[in-house]
Amino acid sequence: MSAHRPLSLGTATATPGEIAYGWYTFAELPTGHVERLPVILARGREPGPTIWLTANIHGDELTGMAVIHDVVTPALLTGLRGTIVALPSLNPAGLHTQRREPYLDARDPNRLFPGADPPGSDPVERARLAETPGIFEAGYAALFVELRASADLYVDLHCFGLQAASFLIRDRILYSDDAELPALLLLDARLDALCRTSGLPVVHEHPANRYVEKLLHRSTTGAALNLARIPAITVELGLIGGIDPAALEAGTVAVHNMLKGAGMLPGAPEAVRSVPQPAIDFPVMRESTPRARVSGVVRYHVRPGDVFRAGDLLATMTDLHGRPLPEHGELRAHADGWVMGLARGAICYQGQAVTHVAVRDHGPMLERFPPLA
Repeated sequence: MSAHRPLSLGTATATPGEIAYGWYTFAELPTGHVERLPVILARGREPGPTIWLTANIHGDELTGMAVIHDVVTPALLTGLRGTIVALPSLNPAGLHTQRREPYLDARDPNRLFPGADPPGSDPVERARLAETPGIFEAGYAALFVELRASADLYVDLHCFGLQAASFLIRDRILYSDDAELPALLLLDARLDALCRTSGLPVVHEHPANRYVEKLLHRSTTGAALNLARIPAITVELGLIGGIDPAALEAGTVAVHNMLKGAGMLPGAPEAVRSVPQPAIDFPVMRESTPRARVSGVVRYHVRPGDVFRAGDLLATMTDLHGRPLPEHGELRAHADGWVMGLARGAICYQGQAVTHVAVRDHGPMLERFPPLA
């Protein structure tokens, strides 16, 4: 995209050397109100790539908003090449109530973006759903048209949990046609460079079958990567429900690093020092294990960012008197990896995940789109 033409999104229009603020009309409500998304456009004086930065698709994940506020400022224009399209909140309805889902739709909003159709999907059912999308599906579909038309890179900012590290989630690239492979190998290389430049630990997303089963191909970055073929990553920034100062610093440095890596800002990437950097030498993917085999009070023996080996003790379970549970009370790692986050406060019920971990990943980063069962 040329940096010498005005760029508009919603009511915001920016020409080279400008920063503009405005609103994007997301949905008209039956009460006569309008659901709007905040828009910030920053244009460098010189041409360059266009990056989209978004945050707060889950209403209680707040640090990403602060990262955008701290990064996309008039001071950034001095060295900026290209364009930043920033939306600090993709879910003001959830932000208003401090809940993950918006009060307008009880579903996870990060599963409502357009998605590539897996082999075996019913064309009649697809057509029916296309005729009657939910209010958020329709709003995100329209926004996705804008993203697809202008974005060269896409970064979506999230938060991860009650006690959590900061890291990137890198989606696998899914395909159905072998003819795509040469182009997808180039896309994979661009995605790899974006991740490495950030300075944050990288965690791979679930393998293809679980990825599609969980509708992650309809997440923000899943849609951008696997439908629009835009390099896209998810940045997870610490705790949910408040602004995490260490994660805010890490996210701000990481976004600046990615802008530098894309040639949009001068200078070399900087080290991210405010959050743990697990010292591992193997690729990892995310899992929610171990799961409690009995209900009880959980006592953790690890912290977010800690590295562990298979068999290491991660947590123990006690009864309400503090007595160790004699059977299944020890929760150990089943593989090498590191701790992304602690899943519980104190009470854990049978079957619930006790930790969120990044474990050794042996899978490929390009996989065939799994057929529907």
